This record gives sequence, structure tokens and C-alpha cells, in this order.
Amino acid sequence: MIRDLLVQLEEWRFHPLRKPLIIHGARQVGKSWLIGEFGKQFETYVTLNFEKNPDAKQFFTGEINIPLILEKLSLYSGKTITPGQTLLFLDEIQECPQALTALRYFKEDYPQLHVIAAGSLLDFAIEKLGVPVGRLQFLYLYPLSFGEFLVAQGRNDLRQYIRQQSVDNVFHTQLMDHLKTYLWLGGMPAVVDGWLRLKNAKICQELQDELIQTYKQDFQKYAHKHQIESVEKVFNAIPQQLGKKFKYTDVDSDSRAAPLKNALLLLAKAGIAHIIYHSSGQGQPLGATKDDKKFKVFCFDVGLAQRMLGLDLKDWIISSLEVRHVGAIAEQLVAQEYIAYTSIKSRPELYYWQREEKVSNSEVDFLFLNKGMIIPVEVKSGNRGGLKSARTFLETHPHSKMILKISEHSFDHNHPVQNIPLYGLEGWLCT
Repeated sequence: MIRDLLVQLEEWRFHPLRKPLIIHGARQVGKSWLIGEFGKQFETYVTLNFEKNPDAKQFFTGEINIPLILEKLSLYSGKTITPGQTLLFLDEIQECPQALTALRYFKEDYPQLHVIAAGSLLDFAIEKLGVPVGRLQFLYLYPLSFGEFLVAQGRNDLRQYIRQQSVDNVFHTQLMDHLKTYLWLGGMPAVVDGWLRLKNAKICQELQDELIQTYKQDFQKYAHKHQIESVEKVFNAIPQQLGKKFKYTDVDSDSRAAPLKNALLLLAKAGIAHIIYHSSGQGQPLGATKDDKKFKVFCFDVGLAQRMLGLDLKDWIISSLEVRHVGAIAEQLVAQEYIAYTSIKSRPELYYWQREEKVSNSEVDFLFLNKGMIIPVEVKSGNRGGLKSARTFLETHPHSKMILKISEHSFDHNHPVQNIPLYGLEGWLCT
């Protein structure tokens, strides 16, 4: 597989103001594999996994002495570490807090050395230690986007074709077929790899089940014992509430909201859940007017969400891929795609808009930022449709000039509405 983040890593490699880099991402989204591929570009690649090699933690105890640490790492790995020629990868670094603290000093003592760190649940360790973010750089890795999924299947030609934003019917049909597979399969590397090698849906779903169980086992690592039950309840409820205003009473009517709220925040910090807050949309940044009490929650992978919902593949295969059929899964796809293409260097931020009045309610599925403009987005079925909520948004937000409609239909523009297909978000963002 070829991951888009390789391009960002190459830019980081040659940047004159390069700092030690931390790769964020949920467990098993492919962080270690990605850095391993990147490491092939260096004369020497030295990797240290603190989970597999716990004895190496002792190199970082006591006073932080970077030259001495590098000397020990060279002896331990049997490879010479040479600034400018070596990539040093500290994997599962959350298992060695002293190494995480030491990252900042690599920039000061050995600015020419390329150092990358990654790990599961890194946000928890960084918050606990108070790591100075100004001394480090960050990149975020997610499950494969639909564009990356096409490339993995050897169809980079279709990915590039989408960027033209003009797709013939025959290719539109092909792309919708690929999208239909992606929606149940998702973008987790192990699952995608299993599909590419075996083309066996049953085995892929078994892989999905294993991943879901792995995440549940992880709850014990970042949640206190009394929180684990609440975390699992929220985790199981997220797919059930896709596209809706998230309600704790629908998670468990007998539980207090406070522990469920804390559980949701833990899942978001772990990269498993994406919280989409309400914003007034009256100016930028959108987060300046967000309402913490109004939010929707999406899963980080559409395939795992579908699996948790008990998707019946037999029914899925014979059903047409229309928004009115797939419902909130279409919104899950849009949220996931937007985050994958816009949140590479910073934490994901996504918003929606809602107006609640006694006479009538209006809700816009998402608010996107593109070319400095706030754009109301609706995920709809059919070629046209009223788009009443989005038009209400334009009437009350004079700085916004267009509506983005995302549906199963191909690209079309009828001012102020621009229609793009469910697979077309990358092409729209890249133009």
C-alpha cells in the first residue's frame, strides 16, 4: 500500500527547520509500517520498539544526555547512527515517558538527525507529561481514505480522474462499485490487505472483529477501572447514533451523563471517535462559536462502524448505493474523508449547524472550510431536492455564497448548489 502521508514525511525530511516528529493515530492504522517504508529512503534505519524491547528504557533514565543515548542505541541496534544519513524511529514511545521527554533535546543537540516517534494512545502520555509542543512537529495518520483505497487496488488512474470533477457515466458506475466495497470494508490496513490478497469477505469481517476487540482491550490502558464500563457503552453506542445529535440517554438511560461524557472524551483522545460540534458559522475559526452541548459523534472507520451495526453483506450487495438507503453511513463517509484530507498536521476539527425554533428547525450536516469560505454541506438523496436548511443558512450567513450537496449522483453545478458524488470530496478539496 502507498500512503499519502509519505509525501508529508519527505517534505519533513528536507525541511530546513525540521524538528523531531510525532505521528499520531489510532492503534493499527499503519504508523509503524509507514515509517518502515519511509526508512528505506535513508542509508541507515534504526527502529526501537519500547513495547517489544522494554530493557531499552534504561537508556533514557537519569540525566538526559543525547550523545550518550545515541551511543548506547548504536551498540544496542548494531547500526551506526549518523546525523543526516540515519532515521531513528522510537516506536510505542508512550511505554517510555523519559524518551518522550527527551525528544525535544534531539533538536537542540543533534538538529541534523532525523527522529520520529509514534505509539498508541500518545495523547494521554503527552498530556500527562506536559511535553512542550513548540519543540516538536506532528502528523496525523488515519485509516486509508477512499483515494488511498483506489491506489491500493492499482486504480490510481481513477483517483486522478476524480480530480477533474467531470466523470463519464461508465466511470461513475465503476467508482460507485468501488465505493460500495470500501463502505463495508473500511480503511484499516490489515482489513484492506486481507481483501487485496484473499478477496474473502468472511475473513475480512473476522479481521474487523479482531480489531474491535483490540480496541475494547485497550480501554483498560487509558481508562480507570471505574470508567471502563462507561467507555465500552459509549463505544458501542457511537455507530447507533451516527448522523444524529448525540444523546447520553440513548447510550444508557440509567447512567449519569458525567461518566459517559468523560468516556466519550477518552475515546476522542484515543482517536477512536470524532466529535463534530455545533457552530454558529458566523465567522472563523468555526471553533470560536462552537456549542459544547450540541454535537454529533462519528467513528474513525466506516468499515468498523458498519461491522458494529451488524451489516448483512448479502443485503448490502443487492442494495443500490443511494443516500436514502445507506443513511447515516453516508455522513460517516463524508466526515471521515474530510478529516483525512484536511487534518494531516493538526487535530481533526469538524462542525455542523443547527437552528432550533418553535416554528421550524434547520440543520446543515456539515460546515466545511474551503478557500477561506464557510460552506454549508448537505448529504442528500436525489438529483435536486430542496436543500431548505442549507438555503436558510445562506440567507442568515451573507459571507457564505454556495451550498455543497453530496449524493450518489455525479458532479454538477447549478448556482449556488454544487453537487459532488459520495466519492468526490478529495477532488473537490484539491481544486
